Amino acid sequence: MIETLHDPLRPAQVGWKFARLKVLHDAGVRVPPLFCLTGDAYRRAVGPLTARIDDVLDRVDPGDWHTLREASARIRALVEGVGLDATTRTALREAVERWFPGSDTLLAVRASVLAGCSDRGEDSADHPFAGMSDSFLYVRAEDVAETVLRCWSSAFSPESLLYRRRQGLSTRGLAVAVGVQEMVLGERSLVMFTADAATYARRTVISAGWGIGEGVVQERTATDHFFVTPGTDRVERTVAFKPTMLALDAERGHGIVEVEVPKERRDGPVLSDEEVVLLARLGRRIEDLFGAPQDIEATLTADGIVHVVQSRPIAMEPARHRVWSNANVSESFPGTTTPMTYSVARRFYALLNHDYLRRCGVDERQLEEVADCTGRLLGYLDGRIYHNITSFTAMLSALPMFEGLRRDWERLVAELDTVYHEPARPPAGRAERLRRLGSLAAGWTRAGRNLVTLPRDFSAFERAWQRLLRDKRGSAQMPGRHPLVLVADFREVWRAAARMWGVTLINYQFMVLYHKVIEQLLERWGVTDQDVLFSQLLCGGPQLRGAEIALGAVRLGELVRDDEQLLARFTEADPHALWRELESGRLPADFAAAVRTHLRRYGDRGIEELKLEQPNPRDTPWELLKVVRQYALSGVRVADLERSEWAERAEGEERLRRLLPRRPLERGLLLFLFDRLRTHLYYREAGRYMRSELFGYTKQVIAVLGADLHRRGVLADPADVFLLDLDELFGFVDGSGTTHDLAGLVEVRRRDGERARRLTPAREFATGDVVGTSVPHVEEPAVACAGQEVLSGLGSCPGRVRGRARVVLSPALGEELAPDTILIARETDPGWLYLMLAARGIVVERGSLLSHTAITGRKFGIPTIVGVPGATARIADGSLIEIDGADGRVRVLEEAAP
Repeated sequence: MIETLHDPLRPAQVGWKFARLKVLHDAGVRVPPLFCLTGDAYRRAVGPLTARIDDVLDRVDPGDWHTLREASARIRALVEGVGLDATTRTALREAVERWFPGSDTLLAVRASVLAGCSDRGEDSADHPFAGMSDSFLYVRAEDVAETVLRCWSSAFSPESLLYRRRQGLSTRGLAVAVGVQEMVLGERSLVMFTADAATYARRTVISAGWGIGEGVVQERTATDHFFVTPGTDRVERTVAFKPTMLALDAERGHGIVEVEVPKERRDGPVLSDEEVVLLARLGRRIEDLFGAPQDIEATLTADGIVHVVQSRPIAMEPARHRVWSNANVSESFPGTTTPMTYSVARRFYALLNHDYLRRCGVDERQLEEVADCTGRLLGYLDGRIYHNITSFTAMLSALPMFEGLRRDWERLVAELDTVYHEPARPPAGRAERLRRLGSLAAGWTRAGRNLVTLPRDFSAFERAWQRLLRDKRGSAQMPGRHPLVLVADFREVWRAAARMWGVTLINYQFMVLYHKVIEQLLERWGVTDQDVLFSQLLCGGPQLRGAEIALGAVRLGELVRDDEQLLARFTEADPHALWRELESGRLPADFAAAVRTHLRRYGDRGIEELKLEQPNPRDTPWELLKVVRQYALSGVRVADLERSEWAERAEGEERLRRLLPRRPLERGLLLFLFDRLRTHLYYREAGRYMRSELFGYTKQVIAVLGADLHRRGVLADPADVFLLDLDELFGFVDGSGTTHDLAGLVEVRRRDGERARRLTPAREFATGDVVGTSVPHVEEPAVACAGQEVLSGLGSCPGRVRGRARVVLSPALGEELAPDTILIARETDPGWLYLMLAARGIVVERGSLLSHTAITGRKFGIPTIVGVPGATARIADGSLIEIDGADGRVRVLEEAAP
């Protein structure tokens, strides 16, 4: 009947309110001493009244507030009139005397409603019942028994009854536990949300006032508001005039009364910035304990000590909310793009993830259940492609091991910094836990089998893809084919792709897993400078496809440089003229053959290559000749690049020996794991280029269809086809569409695109309303760094260099860079590799140690820093800067000349 913080305090017996306080107490958070009268006492006393209570409730019109209040008063009178039996009264008295001795001790007595199902009780994840059960403060020991009855009856307050009706919750099986706590004589009180419930923003919000917590919680006194930005601990505040507060009724010696705040305290902030930062950190710690954003109530005593009196999940409505992020998709689809690109990307994500789930052992029934989410993994917001994180988490929940890896997925894949996705699943009962355990074992067994067969499966994928594409590619044959035949070919290619592409995600999951295991081992063995070690030991290994393509262009540059006449021609002539000469046979045959071979093999690799409206080198081959000219004139050679890479690898191995000098087994294990990680990186880059080939093929089909519709007078310009989406285009061709006015659609989309280019949507955000009207926008920072200012990011390839900043927002494949250029960009895609090889150093706003930018820097020994927020705005074009690719620092030495 009586349980304390030394007992288990299970939710089914004492409710979530007190069970959570037990978790906090055991974790070392300061919680006022308490004992609980379990729900059994309520059931024994009030259970016989169930029929009479039900009779009153059956006569209530839930839409009539007056009759609801009358019913509440009748039921509360019944409950409070039942009294406590002798056993309960004795147990309460003995508990008070034992745990709170002394005649002058004041107590807080709080109710916690238990439901028939533990996950529906007060303060549960789905039903917080915020503020609906009564709490009584400054209660004398002799008044505890009477106060318990009032707590019991508060389960039938008008607000609680209305809430239950609205939520479809029954009063049957209801019980009330009561917690009796030492009354902390706080002089300041607060409510703290570890996330913004309206926006899912990952920032701490604190409402604080003078006096006891009732004034803050029930909004009976004015409060200050504090906002803490995640990661930076930057505090913003709104300070109110605070004339009154709630405090102990000194005349009576118990109860509360409104009193005046001392004049010197009325205008100033209740909390200092230092206190706010410490509270925010405490909030994050509590949030980590429960695995979800928390609504925390606390009070501060005169000595500044924080006492937490309650923590419950923030009431959120996942069904209304969508979380969006372009952090991990803008590398592939930077900036604005067209409806056609979005529609094809959405189709690709759906087939990719469907095949991935199938390969992970998800059965057909589950695949059908998540099909809606799989088809909505991307959103098209203000002309930009976003990940729909809400759909991703719902889809991935079909995998039994996802729940345990959710936080890592957030950090490494979704890259969420400022918003939350939906809270984790609530605790499960024993039967459900056993079922999940069985599913988890089966999931990891399947994952182990996939790891063993991955080399074979990936090789089979590469062979099958090349066979499939061989007969479908070639711009020479496409223009002569009928539109219906092209559409049929397209569908055949994509149907086949849908059965094979999931292996790339199987590989990706193991790449992330190896990275995580290496991080954990290095941390366990005391290795601190992990970033440098990762950068060096990921060098070497099998040649990545992107590097192979770039080195192919460097070899073409060597051919030019080694032929004096050809070098002179490249120095003098325009790239378009050079291409015409190559086509007409006026350039050396061996060079022309090498260029054609490169275009045939790698013609889909270009800047923003996945954007269908963006031409590839296959379509604009003179752009490749611009790159070749730059390499020829710069003197870069393949042998030097490869030598630099292996030198970095050797230095990394030596560094590992110095860090773990007497631990050969540990070094051997790490080198093995790095070798596996390099292999998975090789697979990832190979898969990325095959994806580029799929999009390149798609681009060819759509371009030919656009030309055909232009010839037929349907479109004013062949390029207008990219302002349609795939279903609209194919529907017009095969009769399944809903409009014939494609030109009218194009004009609407053109206006949409012009508007979108003037906007800058937030990198990540949540929407709680109609999405089309809820996208937040940000202002680009306009203030550049002053001289000697330092920016920080993630060092990805060691080396310290100085040079002139070249801020590149819209790159061109053949853009020429000065020899001392340090490239500054928001993000890069694999097509930037040609440009990056000509740079002395690289700084980007986004990315990780496994991102394309970081891999490229390591591969070719280019000092590289990723994850530098606002770099393109804060570093002015032309500024003299110094970067250190080891410690991740960018120093602005001299501002650009005006």
